[in-house]
Amino acid sequence: MKDLLILGAGPFASLVRRYAELELGLRVVSFVVHREFQTRDFFESLPVLSPEDAQKRFPPSQACMFVAVGYRTMRGRETAYLAARQMGYRLANLICPSSYVAEDVALGDNNIVMPGVVIETGTKVGANNVIWSNATVCHESSIGSHNFIAANVTIGGGVVVGDKNFFGFSSVIAQRLQIGNETLIGALSWVNKSTQDLAQYHGSPARMVRKLDTKSGVTVSDA
Repeated sequence: MKDLLILGAGPFASLVRRYAELELGLRVVSFVVHREFQTRDFFESLPVLSPEDAQKRFPPSQACMFVAVGYRTMRGRETAYLAARQMGYRLANLICPSSYVAEDVALGDNNIVMPGVVIETGTKVGANNVIWSNATVCHESSIGSHNFIAANVTIGGGVVVGDKNFFGFSSVIAQRLQIGNETLIGALSWVNKSTQDLAQYHGSPARMVRKLDTKSGVTVSDA
C-alpha cells in the first residue's frame, strides 16, 4: 500500500495512526485538516497540512488517505468523507489482522475493522464505517455508510442497516430487522423491532426515547 494520509487530527486520528502503523505496517506521513480548522503545524511529530498542501507534497498518485473523524456527529463524518473523495485520493480500508472478515464480504472504502471483529459470510458493508473491537456482524446482513458500531455490538443475521447510525457499547440487534437512517441505539440495548429514522432507542427490549433533531441528526457527546 502507498503512504497514508489521515484526514483529522484528534483522538480518533491518533488511534487510527497507531493501528495503521503497529497493526498493519503502514507509513503514516501526515495529518490533513482544512485550513479553517488548523490550529497547529504538527501533531504527534507529523505535519498537519491543508488539503491543498497535502496534494502538492503527497499527490494522490503517491499516497492514499483515511478519514478519521470521530463520532460526535454522524453527518460530520459523512461531510468529511465526501470532502476527501473530492481530493482525488484512494480511501483505504484498515482491517486489523486479528479480525475475521469472510472472503465474500463486499466492502466499500474508508472502513476500519478493529481487533476481534467478526463479519460473517454474505454481508455487504458500505463506506466510511467504524466497526470497533469485538463487534459481530452476522451472515447476510447489509450495513450502509457512515455508521459507528461500538465495541461488542452484535448485529444479527439478515439485518439491514441504513446510513449515519450509532450503535452504543454491547447493544444487540435481533435478526432480520431494519435499522433505518440516523438512529441512535443506546449502550446495552436489545433491539427486537425495526427502528424509525431520526430516533433514539434505549433499553432491553429497546424503546424509542425521543425523536432526533432533523437539523443535526445523530450527535454523541464526549467524542
